[in-house]
Amino acid sequence: MSAGESYVRSQVGDTWDAIVIGSGIGGLTTAGFLARDGHRVLMLEKHTTAGGCTQVFRRAGYEWDAGLHYMGEVHRSDSRLRHIFDHITNGQLEWAPMPEIYNRIVVGDRAYEIPAGASKFAESLKGYFPQESQAIDAYLDLVFETSRDAKTFFAHRALPPAMAEAAYEQMCEPFLARADRTVTDVLSELTENEELIAVLCGHFGDYSLEPWRASFGMHAMLVRHYLDGANFPVGGSGRIAETVAEVIRESGGAVLIGAEVASIVIGADGTAQGVTMTDGRQFTAPVVISDAGLATTVNQLLPAEVTQETGLAERCHAMEPSLGWVVLNIGIKESTSDLGLDGTNIWAHGGADQKAHVAAHHADPHNEPMPVYFLSFPSAKHPSWEQRYPGRTTIDVCGLTNWSLFEPFAGTRWMRRGEEYDRLKDRLTEELLGQVLRLCPQLAWKIDHVELATPLSFNHFLGRTTGDFMSLAHTPERFRQQWISAHTPVPGLYLSGQDVACAGVSGAMVGGATAAAAVLRRNVFEDLVTSR
Repeated sequence: MSAGESYVRSQVGDTWDAIVIGSGIGGLTTAGFLARDGHRVLMLEKHTTAGGCTQVFRRAGYEWDAGLHYMGEVHRSDSRLRHIFDHITNGQLEWAPMPEIYNRIVVGDRAYEIPAGASKFAESLKGYFPQESQAIDAYLDLVFETSRDAKTFFAHRALPPAMAEAAYEQMCEPFLARADRTVTDVLSELTENEELIAVLCGHFGDYSLEPWRASFGMHAMLVRHYLDGANFPVGGSGRIAETVAEVIRESGGAVLIGAEVASIVIGADGTAQGVTMTDGRQFTAPVVISDAGLATTVNQLLPAEVTQETGLAERCHAMEPSLGWVVLNIGIKESTSDLGLDGTNIWAHGGADQKAHVAAHHADPHNEPMPVYFLSFPSAKHPSWEQRYPGRTTIDVCGLTNWSLFEPFAGTRWMRRGEEYDRLKDRLTEELLGQVLRLCPQLAWKIDHVELATPLSFNHFLGRTTGDFMSLAHTPERFRQQWISAHTPVPGLYLSGQDVACAGVSGAMVGGATAAAAVLRRNVFEDLVTSR
């Protein structure tokens, strides 16, 4: 069954218990919790497919997952993330494990295998860096300690403002003691080995910020998330929205696609009371949850006088964006097994001096190569892929890029950006294909279909402004912003998604659960125990 129904053809009513703007995983999580609690939830998605970065798209007889490449923790039946998924999908979402070597970090021409399991992770790194055994053990200790302290930090973001202020020091300071520092600041105190630091930061693209700018808190949470291995949804990432949408509908709610919200309705008493659509129709509800992103909510959906009076406009403007990527989707008319590919991701860096490679590209993005590439093989991760797409293979290759390349075309329309833009895409496509063939030479002369998405694509589909795939940058300063919370200064208006918590699908889910806790005014994680 489709995750959403057409807005223009729907016959839904005007009054709801709650309205969720956006159908990314954060909004889906919040809506799923509220639906399981008996709320009639209306979810509004402006695009023609629900799911945000978890949606799939199809071209030329292939299928690609738009933004989900791997998930940690969900293979453990006792993990909180698995409990959330089971709760909001009513247990209908299944997971398949990826290979034990789930990441391969390539630094220059040297490859490092990253296996599942903390002990195997440590053993592998010590094999590559035998003189750094003590540093590796100390690193893992910091990862575990920081991740543990993060739980109360994000629980704090569900508290009403008065309670949050009183509990700030106790609930937040243990995490912030490490989150206040950058990744490289912490690692450089553990080791002077530049190559080891490059390997430990090898998948910094997962939080879309350079390690010398990113908070160690974000890094530690990400590493802990994948430390026990990685997984992929059976049937593809589109199954997430499909299963949550069914839970929403079973509770009397609806998921509408092609449903663009023009503004949030603020009543005379200053409370959020619903939304106005771009066609003028209004939906009302005492609770409005925005999963459209902090910047979009503040700059586009709320009245300007509200954002000025509450200080949201100034605060939001001061926040840095995360980095942008180009993504090349590749199709091959041959089976994944015949091509000798497995589900292991590849992160490729120009060399151990990551900062120099990033700086070179940013200084001259037209001529210097992209500093980081990420290769993912989704067809190798789908257990049912061969039955659904026999004799076909899909590959995603992403490259870290610079917004200045695309800014000249920011005022153009999707699919109509002009010949100069098309030439830029051709050049970037050639560069990305070169990396695929360098790392997987058996694919030479086998490419059947390619399609490139740029930061402008993410602006269009995700509501970003500079192609900032992970929205707000995960700097130490970001985690110090007490005003960033599921609660807003507008009564009845809540925020969901990764801006409330942190990067990626798992971070957006935590943000979604945090928003649900704020709306329901209770610890929703207790629901996870009673629902199993």
